[in-house]
Amino acid sequence: MRTHPRLTSDASLADFVVDVANVVRERTLGGDRGADLGRFLALLDGLVAFTGDATTQVYAVCDRSLLSDGRLTREERQTLAEWHRAGLLSVWEVADHRIIEAAEATRAQVVTYDGFVDFHRRHPWLYGNRDRFVEPYPGPGGAVSVRRRIMPEPDDWQMSRKEEESALLAAGMYDRRDGTGPRTALLLRRWRCPEPDCAAFGPAAHGALPRRQGRTGRVVCPEHLRELTDLGPRPRQMQLKVRVDGTVRHRFLLTEGQDLVVGRHPRAEPGERLAAWLPERSPSLEWISRDHVLLRISGGNLLVSDVSSNGTWLRLPDGQTHRVPRGAFRSVGRRHVVLLHDTVQLEVSGKSFLYEERAEGEPPPRPRPETEGESQQPTMLAPSGPRPAGSRGKRPGRGGRRRR
Repeated sequence: MRTHPRLTSDASLADFVVDVANVVRERTLGGDRGADLGRFLALLDGLVAFTGDATTQVYAVCDRSLLSDGRLTREERQTLAEWHRAGLLSVWEVADHRIIEAAEATRAQVVTYDGFVDFHRRHPWLYGNRDRFVEPYPGPGGAVSVRRRIMPEPDDWQMSRKEEESALLAAGMYDRRDGTGPRTALLLRRWRCPEPDCAAFGPAAHGALPRRQGRTGRVVCPEHLRELTDLGPRPRQMQLKVRVDGTVRHRFLLTEGQDLVVGRHPRAEPGERLAAWLPERSPSLEWISRDHVLLRISGGNLLVSDVSSNGTWLRLPDGQTHRVPRGAFRSVGRRHVVLLHDTVQLEVSGKSFLYEERAEGEPPPRPRPETEGESQQPTMLAPSGPRPAGSRGKRPGRGGRRRR
């Protein structure tokens, strides 16, 4: 049985929690293979040098996929399996939860390159943390050294995107080992559970995430664990956020082929009612019409049309605003903001449904620079920004016609 003096099965005794797969698969740490256990062994020596303590203890955590990674040698896989049987390697389907859980419970430092962006909402201590994380880097002569790192401060859209990827991964619908990504052949289908009252995959349900069983490849209901029936192609979907006074109050789905009216209290069905999310006696209740905007997905793009009494504006990433023509459709980009009132806006969510196929001829989406996050401005116009055409010197939402 292979053991190692620096590995411990007790997280409370560890000085460091190590994301083993993250280290083993990091090519910059040396070697020409996609996965190399020698990187982790060199890291253990690097942690001793970092602390100046030869008794440094490590609690090692890894994804289960590492134990069968074909890029490791047979001997390396055997070593990992023996560590696992001896309790020296904590193995999970997805290790991230255990890494954060162990770090939070023990106050040990975490060795990883991961930003854990999908955990920031549930664990606020991660945001911008400066003293709980270290990362490996190539040292002299093939050694591995470590240095402190500052955890990222992600934007809302980045957290949404990562949360979505994690949900797909947990459901067996995302393969990150070979760069395949989302299992689009399964995710772009509609499914029905044999249980007639199933809330996720029953006759009245839509948009739920099925589960793929690892070895069998069967697609099952995550609640009833019964095999799902394939009902055919699934229409495109898009999630939108309702931001009121600078805070996201509500999210809703828009489905291709089904136009949606958004307003204070739409008369049409389907309709998205905003009244419940607006403060009592606020000017927005007077300004926003019962039927304010009509939303549509066409060719993978979000389109908006103004159907209100007081008007709708579109704010572009550079801060410029343009009035949406009444009765005509305007295209809305991912970083555009639809302005219903000075304090109420619609935004395309960072949850972009990673498995969405692009329309034929549609270019791939350009990644958003990390320095250009979602707008956090709570007002319809920046204080120094241009006023929308047709406002006659008044900002939308401050006076003008009353609600319809």
